[in-house]
Amino acid sequence: MKEAEKVRALDFRPTDFINIKRAAISNLSSERRNTIESLDFALEQTNDESKKAEYHKELSRNWMQFGYPALAGYHAELVAQIEMTAESWSIAGSTYNICMHQSESDRERKLCGNRSIAGFENAVSLDPNNLDYRLNLAVTLSDFPPENNPMQGITQLIELNRQNPDYVPALFHLGRLAIQTGQFQRAVERLERAHDLDPSDMRVICLLPVAYAQTGEEMKARRFSELCEQ
Repeated sequence: MKEAEKVRALDFRPTDFINIKRAAISNLSSERRNTIESLDFALEQTNDESKKAEYHKELSRNWMQFGYPALAGYHAELVAQIEMTAESWSIAGSTYNICMHQSESDRERKLCGNRSIAGFENAVSLDPNNLDYRLNLAVTLSDFPPENNPMQGITQLIELNRQNPDYVPALFHLGRLAIQTGQFQRAVERLERAHDLDPSDMRVICLLPVAYAQTGEEMKARRFSELCEQ
């Protein structure tokens, strides 16, 4: 983990977020600006690490509420740097992931994508047996593939499924990616397996009609479409 921390610290540039914050502050209402400035001031006044973590959590929640997930992710990452737990790194990764999917700026999307991957990598390093952390890392790498290894995410998902064949979230995402790449029969197989394991999973139920429609199984597509709408 120490090596991972060292590498990720080199990638972490607070100046990127200072520029985002400067633009965000100018767009806030006076009430919201006061909220942020009050928390920033309280943060500057304390040397207590646990209090710093709480102020960063409050700032993260407020920035997310105000519509700035990049800044929410930034403060979530600062919490993780203080607490150094798998859960806090996973929260940072998940928060940045929201930014990655919502941002309209290519630069900001790339920044958040890289930080999301870093957060999930650190979570997995601290708790390698947690399937959800491994899944989140693999899915993020699939949605935001590294230029030097674009298949890394799908490879991790396949390996996760191989080691845990009854883990429904991995089957769902493998089915989703199979649809995206036109492998519709494979998508049906994976999604049917997921549905057999967990008949109540609505994500699987609502994705099956897409796969069935592409394989010509219209009756099944209609049946699962109706289940999805219930």
